Amino acid sequence: MKRKILTFLCAALTLQSMAQKVAKPNIILILADDLGYSDLGAYGSEIHTPNLDRLANEGLRLQEFYNNSICAPTRASLLTGQYQHKAGVGYFANDLGLPAYQGYLNKESLTLAEVLKSGGYHTLMSGKWHVSGKDQSYPWQRGFEQVMMSENGSYFDQGDFNGGRKRPYTLNGKPYDLAAGKFYQTDVITENAINFLDKKESANKPFFLYLAYTAPHWPLHALPEDIAKYKGRYDKGWDVLRAERLERQKKLGIIDNQASVSEKDADIYDWSKLSYDQRSQWAKKMEIFAAMVDRLDQGIGKVLEKLKATGADKNTLIVFISDNGAPAEDLVTWYHGAVRNTGEVGTIGSYESQSKNWSYASNTPFKAFKDYMYEGGISSPFIAWYPAKIKAGSIKKGTGHIIDIAPTFYDLAGVVYPKKLNDVTANPLAGKSLLPVLFADQKAVDRQQPLFWERAGNRAVRQGKWKLVSTWPSYNWELYDLENDRAETKNVARQNHDVVSKLSVAYFDWAKKTGVVDFATLEAKEPASMKEFRKSKVQEQAVESYGF
Repeated sequence: MKRKILTFLCAALTLQSMAQKVAKPNIILILADDLGYSDLGAYGSEIHTPNLDRLANEGLRLQEFYNNSICAPTRASLLTGQYQHKAGVGYFANDLGLPAYQGYLNKESLTLAEVLKSGGYHTLMSGKWHVSGKDQSYPWQRGFEQVMMSENGSYFDQGDFNGGRKRPYTLNGKPYDLAAGKFYQTDVITENAINFLDKKESANKPFFLYLAYTAPHWPLHALPEDIAKYKGRYDKGWDVLRAERLERQKKLGIIDNQASVSEKDADIYDWSKLSYDQRSQWAKKMEIFAAMVDRLDQGIGKVLEKLKATGADKNTLIVFISDNGAPAEDLVTWYHGAVRNTGEVGTIGSYESQSKNWSYASNTPFKAFKDYMYEGGISSPFIAWYPAKIKAGSIKKGTGHIIDIAPTFYDLAGVVYPKKLNDVTANPLAGKSLLPVLFADQKAVDRQQPLFWERAGNRAVRQGKWKLVSTWPSYNWELYDLENDRAETKNVARQNHDVVSKLSVAYFDWAKKTGVVDFATLEAKEPASMKEFRKSKVQEQAVESYGF
């Protein structure tokens, strides 16, 4: 009898252990590219994004969530839980000759896939990577088991931004050839993600899916049926659009009714001075941008349908963010007129961006754009959906950062971040778990240390309500009280010398520990194309230059 009881108990414990393993939640991380703070319906946009809006209404939105202001540095932090310099991508996906600026992920910065795989997860990735170099640190080398990788360029063929060198798609490290004009990049990313979900090795193992869209990053390419939805919608111009989005944000509770609003940049064009033809051309650009966001949302809807069909929706956390604020760069200025349209804007032969005029509306209500450390450059929409754990319709302050994603996922998955993996000593995690904010009553991350930023000489520190920021080539610190002025309209540095001093000391201590160097010592190594990138963010003011 005792033997039977012992056998029964052993079997029960085995079944319980198996159930616990099966019960580990699936995790989907969705990243948009160059999407502004207000570009989703759930954050004030008129763009049709019913699937993301559904996730927001059934889940949680954060009012404050930060990225690193630009593509590769954001992805480096997001994938590793490290500040980007510590991960080796301090500047961009370029090697500037120092370990913190080698341009690809170092081995000491463990990826989400490496750590979650060690904890029993299937690891899947579809989309943009942008943190490899010298044939190192490709996703299939950094823990991902199934990979479809694509990078920015044409959405309709495998050319670069000007139809030049081939930028091949890869499927599990091998060339993945697609016929020009027969595909649309956003759809390819979605379709491969769904295929990977179909091919999971075992139904008893949880999965981690990194779904990294290139949309709505320029060039402005979209499908005709999506563009048609927005015909005439933007004929009123960017000033009216920004005002409309601001009112929606207030009604939604994304910003306070008394919140400050950033001032209009002096070089943003005056819509009233544009000719009819110029207005039509500019409105068309935003119609295409909206269509790109629309198609991205459609793809997310298809992923949600797949989750529901398999029953995985009942135990899956989905997190959606953007890699930076909407951009200011203009392609014609950047490439000195070398970019030539051989087709109508939005089609396979066009290479255009929305430029800072429309991005001024995308980043409502904040100041500045991608690559700046003002709120418009580093603020991202943040949506988390997990019906079993997250209270529907929640909107919280948050004050989260991309370095917090890794510890959040490990906390949720019950995976211990290793001190060493494959004989490599791992960098300690820099962020904090967001679970108390997502699942409990905590309104914002309980963080003792400040948050820090640096990219190409642009710097910032955030602690509590205070934010210290400077913009290259200036070293002068500006100080803003974000509790009362998140739009950064009033520099109060002169009235708060003690705060400036305290945060400045903290910044330089962090910079030393993290491998950050004065950008003046690196500027000579900066690629010419990136120098032109910085120049392209300032528009000419002559009325005759307002067109294409």
